[in-house]
Amino acid sequence: MSAPKITHEQLREELSNGLTRKAIATKHDMSERAVYNHISKLKATGYDPDNERRHKNPDDQIVKGYSTLHRLMNKEDGSTGTVMEWVKTNVALADQYETARRMLDALIHEIPPAPLIPYLNKPQSKNRFTVIPIGDPHIGLQVWSAITGDEWNMEIADRVYGKVFRRLLSALPDTEEVVLLNTGDLFHADNAAGYTTRGGNKQDLASYHGKWIDAGMVLMRLFTDLCLKKYKKVEFVNVPGNHDDVLGRALGGFMEQLYLDNPRVTVQKGDNPFQYVHRDKVLLGFAHGHTCKIPSLPGKMAADAPMLWGGSEYRHWITGHVHHNSWVQFKEHPGCVVETVGIIPPKCTWAHGAGYGAMRGIQGLIFDKKHGYLPLRVQENVRGDD
Repeated sequence: MSAPKITHEQLREELSNGLTRKAIATKHDMSERAVYNHISKLKATGYDPDNERRHKNPDDQIVKGYSTLHRLMNKEDGSTGTVMEWVKTNVALADQYETARRMLDALIHEIPPAPLIPYLNKPQSKNRFTVIPIGDPHIGLQVWSAITGDEWNMEIADRVYGKVFRRLLSALPDTEEVVLLNTGDLFHADNAAGYTTRGGNKQDLASYHGKWIDAGMVLMRLFTDLCLKKYKKVEFVNVPGNHDDVLGRALGGFMEQLYLDNPRVTVQKGDNPFQYVHRDKVLLGFAHGHTCKIPSLPGKMAADAPMLWGGSEYRHWITGHVHHNSWVQFKEHPGCVVETVGIIPPKCTWAHGAGYGAMRGIQGLIFDKKHGYLPLRVQENVRGDD
């Protein structure tokens, strides 16, 4: 990673001199967005002139709170104000923040665009499109067969995903467009310590965090590049899960920058836990499934996208999280189908102990823009020789 174009000390000086973000960006040959990001990091260390705070903590000392001693009103002159303020920093949080910052900076600002892949296929129909949900990959997961009956690590995951995904693509019809969906939980954990950010649960990991981060990014690029050979248009939809709130969103930024110069690729990065794709009379909703209960999803779609809901005839939710495939038609919402998709990884130690388990595989769904879901669904399961 190249050195930053402006240090915190330089940025403090420029701000104290009254320079605007635009002026700072011009002076230091940076984008305004980059300056805005640097200012946000500076504020996180306690330098916030707008709130009368000009603390000069080290870059890695993230502020978690302040204890302020205020002067009560003086009866004689009515004066009040701050007498003293203690800055409370969080080194552990700083370590996590720094890890995430370094990764995000590398992913978003220094990833060279991927070379264009020629499209040589001939679609059978322009009215149909394919949806491929990648159900909860959990990259980094390690499972020991002595406990669960299945062996799983990053090397096995790389081999199995490559085989099964290629089989699925070869079996799917040649539509013009594909929606490639990460249903969430691409990564089994969310930080170097092996914990999830949301639940704070320790996970069984196969290796160092740098290895499984790289493996997850490489896997999604592989899927996208394979789709670019088969489909003329690829829309990548990203919905971070409960295991990877931070890294899942980082994946969205990585994919956007990687295919920034490719007009055949569209990316929904995953800022919103609910993503939508609309094609003529078809409205699709995508979510991981951990923030909203399944029976509430049809109403959520209607509330989020009322115009699209009213203008569509076929509405379909696709979610992950539960690790098995199910199709549910709710009576109170007859105009919308909710589907959960299966996954390729085996059950983890916790799921095995809880008695969970389902067929392992990946699905491909076909929709017609005017007639909705078609009974051309393709299922590829994990085989013994994979």
